[in-house]
Amino acid sequence: MRLPGLALTAWLGTLGSVAAETPAELAQVASDYMAQAAVALAEADGAQDRIQALTATVQAYEKGLAALREGLRGAALQERVLSARLQGHDEELTELLGVLQLIEREGPAAGLLHPEGPLPAIRAGMLASDLVPALNARAAILVVELEDLRAVIALQTAGQTQLQSGLRDIRAARLMLSEAISNRTDLPPATATDDATMQALINSTETLTAFADAFATDSPWSGTLKETWDLPVLGRVLRRFNEKDAAGVARPGWVVAAENSAVVTAPTPGTVRFAGALRDYGGVVILEPRAGELLILGGLGQVYVRRNQIVETGAPLALMGGVESATQEKLIENSVGGGQVRRETLYIEIRQGRDAIDPAARFEPDA
Repeated sequence: MRLPGLALTAWLGTLGSVAAETPAELAQVASDYMAQAAVALAEADGAQDRIQALTATVQAYEKGLAALREGLRGAALQERVLSARLQGHDEELTELLGVLQLIEREGPAAGLLHPEGPLPAIRAGMLASDLVPALNARAAILVVELEDLRAVIALQTAGQTQLQSGLRDIRAARLMLSEAISNRTDLPPATATDDATMQALINSTETLTAFADAFATDSPWSGTLKETWDLPVLGRVLRRFNEKDAAGVARPGWVVAAENSAVVTAPTPGTVRFAGALRDYGGVVILEPRAGELLILGGLGQVYVRRNQIVETGAPLALMGGVESATQEKLIENSVGGGQVRRETLYIEIRQGRDAIDPAARFEPDA
């Protein structure tokens, strides 16, 4: 099955709804994502919309790697639980094997030699006959636990190999995406006057709020939006609207945790009002979905779009900062029990006129 471009994007949405709970199930989901991503990467050169195809390919790799990391964390936790359980049963296992070996060696006749005579010997024989099945059942349980431990260790070994391969492939896909975007010829022209005006605005403002006010209109959009948006990056919301951080600072937007170099896409069509770097905010993209409303994305790394460019839903806007490396993936072991290790944060703010609104009004409720 070949799924370039739009077809791969649709397939990602379908597979994203698959419920995977065990490490083995997560590993299968990850394998499906990355197998399709590998096919799409190989076919991207012949795609009609190469940028769209490469964007979907990168997203497939990101989802596959996320599922694989989650599976490896689950496998590591499962290994620890099984190892601790088996270590706790070492003494029991030794005694159990000793009793079974004794019964097997001596046989039922051993009960006839009871020092207190025939009646206690009969009772001991009956007890032994009841004990043997129970001992065998307990031994069978321990054997199953040992096999489970071996299976989990094998899953971890295979998963680590797949993880390293996936990291190499996603770096190649991101590089191809960056090159394809840099070779575009349909970008709006930049003028020296516009650039000078924008630089003066950047130099004269100290906060993101003040900078965004320069793009605000006196007539904020006040219609009813029935559609909902997907998060622009694969991640999870760390802090919501006006929620204070550890320093007690509240921001009128969301802070979303994401992986290093994750692709950031447009959640809605719009016009790019600003794309560039702001002091203390990293890369920033301000998108105007409609007159009177702005979507602000801050904390970006490499920015792909240009001011006045019109983008469609799913268009690549930027990459998050940071660089994924094989060495960093060793942090997986240290993250067991503490959630996924995240390294970059995306700031999302939505403004109507000069007022910020809760992003929950636009984004999926389970974001």
